[in-house]
Amino acid sequence: MRKYLAILTVLVLGLVLVACSPDTSQIHTFLSPNKLVYTSEEINDQGFPIIDLNDFELYSIQKNKTSTRLEVPSTVITSQSLGNNIYKINVYNHSYNVYVYHEGYENTSESPGTDVVAVSYLSPTFGVEDETQKIKNVNELFFTVITNEINTENLNVISATFSTKSNDDLISETGSNALKYFEFPTNYEDDVFKIDSKNIINVKLHDLNDTVVSFENWTFKPADNQLPISTKMENTWLGYVWDWVFIIPISFLMQFFASMFGLKSFGLGILFATIIVRTIAWPIYAKSNDMSIKMALAQPELTKLQNKYALKKDPASQQKMQMEMMQLYKKHGISILGCFTPILQMPLFLAMFQTVYRITVPGGMYAANVSNHTVLFGLIDLSIGGFNDVWSYVLAVIVGLTMWLLQYLSQKKPSYAKNTGTQVKTEQAEQQAKTMKTVSRVMIGMMVLTTLTSVNALGFYWVIGNLYSIGQSFINRKLSEKKYEKSKAAQSII
Repeated sequence: MRKYLAILTVLVLGLVLVACSPDTSQIHTFLSPNKLVYTSEEINDQGFPIIDLNDFELYSIQKNKTSTRLEVPSTVITSQSLGNNIYKINVYNHSYNVYVYHEGYENTSESPGTDVVAVSYLSPTFGVEDETQKIKNVNELFFTVITNEINTENLNVISATFSTKSNDDLISETGSNALKYFEFPTNYEDDVFKIDSKNIINVKLHDLNDTVVSFENWTFKPADNQLPISTKMENTWLGYVWDWVFIIPISFLMQFFASMFGLKSFGLGILFATIIVRTIAWPIYAKSNDMSIKMALAQPELTKLQNKYALKKDPASQQKMQMEMMQLYKKHGISILGCFTPILQMPLFLAMFQTVYRITVPGGMYAANVSNHTVLFGLIDLSIGGFNDVWSYVLAVIVGLTMWLLQYLSQKKPSYAKNTGTQVKTEQAEQQAKTMKTVSRVMIGMMVLTTLTSVNALGFYWVIGNLYSIGQSFINRKLSEKKYEKSKAAQSII
């Protein structure tokens, strides 16, 4: 029986892994030429250009928003003459045109003219050596993050006139110069705000053969931390609630303070937004402190109650102890729901965490207002990070130290709670304390590692937040001690 259960478990896990794995099915292919001009020495006996496998690259565009370079056998490459020394190169179901330069041809009566563009094509890989960057450029052609229009900074429109003697002399146009060739569909500017919209884009190159490159560009919604902040963006109902209630108000505060004095300082925005958000959450923090005070006031009576029933383990006695404990909680105004009060702070802190990441994402409505990413007189760049940046290590150390100090202060009993009970800690209580200490250490370690591997903006936010919380702990400790004495005095009068 166990054997069959083991086999069934493996099969179920296999199905789960298959269901959760990214969809790498091919949805398109794209041909990117790297060479458009050949010399008379680079032709075969039939006069056709000799095409090397490195003269172009064929990519598989996959459903999981990635692309992969495909191996192409030389047997599938064919050529045909179009006249004027222009040849059509066919690779599977793709084609592009190349030009063969012959000395003196540009000055003959047969030549269309030295300034006339002979061949032209769109290439995201031309002049790029790094394979990872090539993949990125191809991905940007087909997949665009919601709220953004297609990025042409890394796309090349490469052209050769009838006077271009070699591939080294190609005309390469990028950015706005390349954008002039793009023809977008109607309502494209509205479509970019939609989730999963598909737009067919034509690139009209105006060469001798009026070459047109067509491709499908998909607008998609990325992972939450890479999502631009925009009021125009299409979203799920939960996304609308989350963004409008938390992200947009916090990002407004962040960019408002960042834009003070025209500085557009991301660091200044994080500083003030963190202080305001933590201040808004202070009443919730104070509420949990009130619960601690009430527990401290009730602790002597709770200890007596626990000692009273310490040796009575029968169900009737245990039930009676629970009833008396509920009466005691009621007497001191202690609610079980009060234990969940700190959880109410989590949405604010999570929203702040996300805003730090999302506010600088291109296409966001406030990205331009936090464009100055440096702090400490330009020494720390908040937009970078990782193991290669020395400031990531500095921030990680400060995050670790401030987090340790914050946890130390949180776990340290205030003066009014040190002598409120006489019972000896049980083995279970001691084990629980050890577990909590281990969890605290793991949390500190994770925050340090996350700071090291993330952008410096996150570490900077955590440092500001931890310092604020440390100050908050000192103030609340003093307020709680005064409140405890006042409550104790009131109980004595009663």
